[in-house]
Amino acid sequence: MIGDFPIVTFDTSAHNRLVDDGLRAEPILTKINSELWFRFAGLSVEELSASSDPKREELFTSCRRLQNGPNECLLPTNLLIEQLVLGHSNKPAAFDWKTVNVRWSDCERAIRNPEFFADEQDSKDQREFQRERRNIGRRENERQRVSLRPKIQAVFEEHGEEPPAAFRLAISRLENAKGSSVWAVGQRFYDHVAKTGTDEATIGEFMRVCPPFRALVYAMFIPWYNNAVRDHVVGKKLNAGSNDLFMSVYLPYCDWFVTAEKNGAQEKCLREVASVAGLDTKILSYDDFCQSFLVTA
Repeated sequence: MIGDFPIVTFDTSAHNRLVDDGLRAEPILTKINSELWFRFAGLSVEELSASSDPKREELFTSCRRLQNGPNECLLPTNLLIEQLVLGHSNKPAAFDWKTVNVRWSDCERAIRNPEFFADEQDSKDQREFQRERRNIGRRENERQRVSLRPKIQAVFEEHGEEPPAAFRLAISRLENAKGSSVWAVGQRFYDHVAKTGTDEATIGEFMRVCPPFRALVYAMFIPWYNNAVRDHVVGKKLNAGSNDLFMSVYLPYCDWFVTAEKNGAQEKCLREVASVAGLDTKILSYDDFCQSFLVTA
C-alpha cells in the first residue's frame, strides 16, 4: 500500500476488458481513481502500444482516465530487473529492493499526450517485437515437449517415481538438487546485467532479498513444469504465454494484480508463482475484481 491506498496493477488483458466493457466500466474507473493507487506495468504499456487503431486510441484514452487518480508507471520487465541487479551488484550489503527507482516517468508523461502513441510505424514495430517474443516462447515450449520431456520422464521411470503433481513440489525438488538449474537461471539473468561471474550463494541471497527477481526466476520454470515434467492426467495444467509470465515481475509491487486473460491460464500460473515465491499479492480475474471491488464500496 501507499499510505491508505491499496495498489492495483492490470495485465494487458484487463486494460482491454476495461475498454470493451464501455459504460459498464464507469463505476470501476471512478472507484479506482478515488480509492486505489494504480500502477501501470511497463510491459502492458508496450503491449497496448502494439494494438492497431482505433483500439489503440481507445486503450490509451482509458489509460489517461486511470491517471485521474493516484498513479505511476513501472519500467518494462527487462529494464526493471536491470535496475534491481545493478543496485545489488553495486552495494549488496545495503541493497533494499523497495528503494530502487524503477519508476518510468517518461511513460507517465507520454500516456498523458494523446499524440504520442499515434505513430502507426512505432506501433507496427512493437507488434513485430511482441510477435517475435511469442514465437520464441512457442519454439521453446515445443523444444521442451519434444526433446526435454522424454529425458525427464525416463528419469522418473528409472527410479520408479511419479512426476510431481504440483509446480511447488517440482520446484522444491529442483532447488534441492545438486547444481540446481534454479540458480543457473537466476545467474544467467544476473550476469547478463552485472557482467561479472556470480556464484550460487550470491544468486541465492539475491533471490531471498529481491522478490521481483525471485518471482521472475520461478516463473521461468512454469513452462518447464507444464511441458516436460507434469503428468498430463493428474498434473495441474499451467500454460500461460511468455509475456503473461513476465508479468510476475510486477507482483511484489502491487496488492492486487488483475487479469482478464481467457480461460484463466495466467491467473492460475501467477498464483503458483506467488505461492512459491512467498508473495502476499492477490491475483484476481477481472470479473472477480470488479465484483468484489463494487460490493465493498
